[in-house]
Amino acid sequence: MFCFNCGKEIPNGSGACPYCGAATGGGDAAAGARQAAERAAAPAPAPAPAPSGGKGIGKGVIIGAASAVVVIILAAVLALSGLFSSPKGKVEKAFAKSAAAYAAAQKGLDLPDLSELVKSRSMTQRWSVEIHSINSELAGADLTELKGLGVRMVSNLDQKGRKMDCELAAYWDGEDIASIQLLAEDSAVSAGSPQFTKGKFYGVDTETLGEDLDRLGVEDGSVDVKRISFNIFELIETLTPDEAQTQEIVRQEREAGKQLLEALEVSKTGKQSVQVNGESIDAVVYHVLVPEDAMRDYIDAMEDAMELADNQDAVKQALQSVGVPKDEISRIMSEMKGSDFSGELSDSLSQLVKELGDLELDVYVSGGYVSAVVYEERIDGEKVEIGLYLGGGENYVDDISLEINVSGEKLIVESTGDHGAKSGVFTDETTVRVGSERFTSELRYEPKADKNNFEWEIKMANTASLTVEGQVTAGKDSLELKLDDVSAKAAGMKVCSLGISCYVGPCKGLTVDAPSLTMLSDMDEEELMELSYDIVDNVEDWAYDMMDLIPAGLLWYFL
Repeated sequence: MFCFNCGKEIPNGSGACPYCGAATGGGDAAAGARQAAERAAAPAPAPAPAPSGGKGIGKGVIIGAASAVVVIILAAVLALSGLFSSPKGKVEKAFAKSAAAYAAAQKGLDLPDLSELVKSRSMTQRWSVEIHSINSELAGADLTELKGLGVRMVSNLDQKGRKMDCELAAYWDGEDIASIQLLAEDSAVSAGSPQFTKGKFYGVDTETLGEDLDRLGVEDGSVDVKRISFNIFELIETLTPDEAQTQEIVRQEREAGKQLLEALEVSKTGKQSVQVNGESIDAVVYHVLVPEDAMRDYIDAMEDAMELADNQDAVKQALQSVGVPKDEISRIMSEMKGSDFSGELSDSLSQLVKELGDLELDVYVSGGYVSAVVYEERIDGEKVEIGLYLGGGENYVDDISLEINVSGEKLIVESTGDHGAKSGVFTDETTVRVGSERFTSELRYEPKADKNNFEWEIKMANTASLTVEGQVTAGKDSLELKLDDVSAKAAGMKVCSLGISCYVGPCKGLTVDAPSLTMLSDMDEEELMELSYDIVDNVEDWAYDMMDLIPAGLLWYFL
C-alpha cells in the first residue's frame, strides 16, 4: 500500500507511515480517502517567493498547478467514495431515489395538500347525491318520477372565530322539500327549519344548559343535571391533538424508522437480469436481512408514538360535560378500550413477526432505482413468494406490479399508464387477477381541462361495472368533484345513474342565518309546550304536502 500523505510505499496494514508519521487508517481505503479529502479541503499553503533577481516560476503558474492538484484529489475522493460505499448505503440511496420519483409524479397531478386545511380548522364542506335514473324493470315499479330527488349537506367551521353551521336538506327537481339547519356561535347553539319551525330558530346556551334544565325542573337520576356545561369549540380543541403533540409523534416515528434502518444487514450478491413488468432489466442484487428483534422494537416504538394521540381522557371529560350518564360513559370507554385499533394492530404484527422470524429480501437495483423486491419463504408448510416490481417502461413511475403466490394460488396486481402526467393527462390501467377472476380499472384525469376532465371505469369479472364521469377542479387549498354521471351496471343492464358532487376548501363565511332566534331558557313551561305542539302540527302539514307531491304509484311502492 502507499501512504496517502507522502506517497511512499509502506507495508500493508500499517497504522502510520514510517517515513512521515501520518496516520494511514490501518490500510482502510475509505479512511485514506477521507484523509485525502480533508487535506484537499484545507487551504493550500502560499508558494515560496522566487529569489530576488531570479527568473523563478510565475505566481499564476503555481496557483494554477495547486488548483489542478486539488481538483484531481477531489475527483479521486469522489470516485473512491462511490467505489467503497457500503451495500446498505447503496440500497438506502436506491429506495430514497425511488420514493423521490413517486413524490415528483404526484406533484404532476396538481392536487392540493389538504392536511394544512384540516389543521387550520377553518373549512367548508359540501356534498350532494342526486338520482338521475333507476331501472324500473329491476325495481318492479315505475321509478322514473324519482329523477331529481337528492340530498345535500353543507357545513362551515371557523374555529378561530368560534362559529359553525350545518344544513342537511332533501330536494326534488331543484326545490327543497325538507331541511334542518344548525348554528353555533361560541356557547349559543340553535336549530331551525323552513318547514318544521317556519324559519324560526330556537337555541340554548351550552355553558348554562345544566342550570337552565334544573330551573325547568328536569331531573335524571343517572346524571347531575346542574353540572351539564360545555362549549363545542373548546371540545374540538380538547379532542384534537395539538401541534407539539403531532410533532412529537412524527419525531418518534422517524426515530423508530432510523433505528430499524440501522439494524438492517445488507450484502451484495452479484448482478442478474430480472423481468420487470415485461422488460428484462440488468440489476445489482442485494440480500437484505431485517432482524426479528429490530422489527419487534419498531412495532413497540410505533405503538408508543400512537399512544401520544390517545384521547380517551379527553373523550371521557367531553361525555361528562354534555351530561352523558355515568353507566353509559363506562360502557363507551370500555368499548373504546376493547376496540383499540393501534393496540390490536400492534399485537397482530408482533404475532406475525414471531411466526416469520428474521425477514430476508432480495432487492434488485438498476439505474439507481429499486426495480424489484422479492421475498420467498415457507410459512406453516406453505411456500410463499411475493414480488414487487417497479419500472420497466420508458418512465420509471409508469409501471408497477405485485405478485403473491401461496402454494400455486396467485394474486397479481398490474398497473400501467402515464402516472406522472408527462403528456398532460394522468392515466392508469390496473388489473387484479385472483385465480380465474379478473377485475380492471381504467382512470383518466386531465388537470388543465375545463370540462369533463375525469373518467373512471371499474369492471368486476365481466359481470358488473361502475363508471364515473365528471370534472375535478383543484385549487391551491381546495378540491371540488362534480361527477355528473355515476352509473352502475349488472349483467349488462344499467341499474342506476347518480350525480355526486363534493367540495372541501377554506371557510369564507357561514351558510346558515338565524334572523329570528329565541333562547329556550327565556321561555316558560307553557311556551315550551306550545312550541312542541306547533312543531308537531308543522310536521303533519308537511307530511300531507308530501303525499300530494309524490305520485300515487311511487307512494304505494314505498309504503
